[in-house]
Order: sequence, then C-alpha cells, then structure tokens
Amino acid sequence: MRPQHIASGAFSFSESVMRVVVAEADMVRSRFEAACRRLGDGEARRAFTMALNKEGRKALTAHRRALVKQSSIPRSDVHAAVRFTQAKRSSLETRTTGSGRHLPLSRFGAKQFSYGVRAKVWGKAQTYPSAFVVRRYGNNVYKRTSAKRLPIEQLWGPAIPVEMLRDDAFEAWSAQPPKIAQEAQRLVALMLSGVAIGRQGTP
Repeated sequence: MRPQHIASGAFSFSESVMRVVVAEADMVRSRFEAACRRLGDGEARRAFTMALNKEGRKALTAHRRALVKQSSIPRSDVHAAVRFTQAKRSSLETRTTGSGRHLPLSRFGAKQFSYGVRAKVWGKAQTYPSAFVVRRYGNNVYKRTSAKRLPIEQLWGPAIPVEMLRDDAFEAWSAQPPKIAQEAQRLVALMLSGVAIGRQGTP
C-alpha cells in the first residue's frame, strides 16, 4: 500500500499498521515572514505556535466527533487511537495521528438473525446475508467462501486511519488552516499593540 498525497496536506500509512500522519498545509506559514519583520522572530514564533495549538486542539475535537458519527467506531476506540502532537516554536507544526487495523464487526454490536448478521456500521444498520457469529472466536462475524462448510473468512468493519481521510472527518480536519491564520493574525495584532499574551493566547 503506497503513500498518497493530497493538496491540503500529506498523509501516509503502512500496510502493516495503517498509521496515518496529517500535517498542516504550507499556506499557514505564508504570513510568518511578515510577522517576523514586525515582531521579531521569537515573538512571531510564539504567536504562530499558540495559534497552531489552539486551532489544532479544536480541530482534533471536531475530527474525533465526525469519525465516531460517520464510521460508528466506538468513541473510546477513536479517542485512544487519534492523537494530537502540539507545535513547538522550533517546528511550527502540529500532527494529528491515527493508527489501527480494520475493526471486527463484534465492535459494532453484531447480532445473529436467521438470514445472517446485522451490525451498525458507517452510521446505519448493515446486513450481512448468510454471515454468522462465532462465539468461541470472540463473537466475531464470519462467512463461508463456498458452498462447502469450510473454509470461512472473517468480516471486518472500518479502520480509523482510512476513515480519517474520508468525508466529514477529513473535512473537519482540513477546515483548520484558515482558522490558524486568523488566530495568528489576532495574536500578532495584540502583541504589536503591547498587550501581554498568556500561554493560552489570551491577554
């Protein structure tokens, strides 16, 4: 599984662990040089670091919420797998990182019926005809690969790294660069006016 690239950032994941790393687009840095000229490098970096971290944390919350809604992955799994790394003055970059394999359908309330299995996945009830739950294998869901009794194969639900780059979850993350620029401009204006700014970006 080869890495792919998108216009507003970058991501990659390996076939074994499906780990995804999403980094801010370069457009946020385009205003940095002007701020350095007015404030000096140290204060400009402080302003941009605070802006990145404030808006990054907001985007993380929205991103996690969207992930749960669109995929039906349990909230506890999403919160454990999707992490946020804060920006530092030396790097001016935050990272939203997710890892994990495809989750078994047992994580989505799979129930056995006469016609097969039902589970709530991707926001709605999904039907898996002729599938069956095997209790001795952790209540996971399987289906036969032929008319014979064996072999059987396990059915899987979504994976967090894949869902991070789809639909509403990705939109929630990709909405942050303009907000970062706006917050940085606000902080720079306050600093230039002589207002003392705390660690959380408030006077």
